[in-house]
Amino acid sequence: MWRRNQQNVYVQSKRKVRIRLFTFLTLLLASLVILVVSLKPRQQLPPTNSPTTFYVDRFAEKKNYRQSVHGTAHTIALGDNLYQVLVNHGVKIQEVGGLIAAWRSLPELQKLRPGEILELIFARDSQRLEKVRYQNMHGQVLATTRTEQGWTTSRYAKPVVVTSALARGAIKDSLYQSAVDENIDFELALALADIFAWDIDFFVDLRAGDHYAFLYGQRFREGKLVGNGRIVAAHFQNGSTRHRAYYYQAPGKRADYYDDQGNSLRKVFLKSPLRYSRISSGFSKRRLHPILKIYRPHPGVDYAAPTGTPVVAVGDGRVISRRWKNGYGRFIAIRHNSRYTSSYGHLYRYASKIKVGSNVKQGQVIGYVGASGLATGPHLDFRMKKDGRFVNPLKNRLPAARPVPPNYLSDFKKRVASLEEELAQTQSPQGSHANLAISANQ
Repeated sequence: MWRRNQQNVYVQSKRKVRIRLFTFLTLLLASLVILVVSLKPRQQLPPTNSPTTFYVDRFAEKKNYRQSVHGTAHTIALGDNLYQVLVNHGVKIQEVGGLIAAWRSLPELQKLRPGEILELIFARDSQRLEKVRYQNMHGQVLATTRTEQGWTTSRYAKPVVVTSALARGAIKDSLYQSAVDENIDFELALALADIFAWDIDFFVDLRAGDHYAFLYGQRFREGKLVGNGRIVAAHFQNGSTRHRAYYYQAPGKRADYYDDQGNSLRKVFLKSPLRYSRISSGFSKRRLHPILKIYRPHPGVDYAAPTGTPVVAVGDGRVISRRWKNGYGRFIAIRHNSRYTSSYGHLYRYASKIKVGSNVKQGQVIGYVGASGLATGPHLDFRMKKDGRFVNPLKNRLPAARPVPPNYLSDFKKRVASLEEELAQTQSPQGSHANLAISANQ
């Protein structure tokens, strides 16, 4: 018994020594670890209110991105379509479909306008398209970017600064040639013709020595001219008659062009259904028919023009006839009101969606010049009836639209005086064009 007790004491004593030794070694090891960590240099963290490290990384990232891509820009021209532009600039055909699908819901890309800009950005190493930006004339930008989920599109606006500009010119042969001679954007020349279209037939009324001046807006983005705005005031000296036009919008009313007395320049009918043409045969009670070789009345005006030239309705109305009409070939007749109808003959084809019963607006394309029926060449046979009787479209006095409302006439007069002051600068010897550091009323 005694020996067994002695043996138990010895075992317990030995176990305590082992525990103490293990504890000592553990503490020693932990102390060494703490010592090593405490001796290691600490990394200096930036102050919490300093974004320096973040921005350095972002700047480096942006610089690397710019070095990894290259871009090209295309200015939209008349007749351009997205598919052809993308393919012509190196976008792979298999990618074009995906892009156009991503743009299907974007109204801005359904109808491209000349002067707008399409930018394409490619990866420099793989030539893969990475980003597309489309800038319209109003400063809106659509940015389409490649992501892991596909193409994503965002919108933002670049500021557009609009200033006023003055232009003037003289007629030697035609308005078109004058615009070329004076380096005036042809779209502006067309706009000028549209403004005075109710009072001047630009195919027969112009005379050598006629002259004009107009004030219009110019759009600048980032210091670069990106397009022209509308004409806000214009003078046109046609023979002995000076025509004036001022753009004005009374609150809550339709914007329009008026003369200096506030009378609308917009008449019920345009003076011509074509933009580019010449009169090959006028209104006559006795004309030798070029094919039948007999004398017969010609109660209309023939406008000679290339095949396919757009023909527009001279006024609002409803189509009452659209058919082949013997010698007139493809023929359209429009009833404008209870007193007036107009007709258009020898058409090459009809515009889409034009049928009997269609409502048409003034200036809407209804067909295209041709030589159908009895015709020696492409031209439009244009006729008008008043109270069921033919009238000469070139001499018929046309009713005017509504004038400036009387309660806004004073405000309109102030606007005219301001525009006239600007137009007076066309008399300066600076040349045909001058820019003014003022904002145009758009």
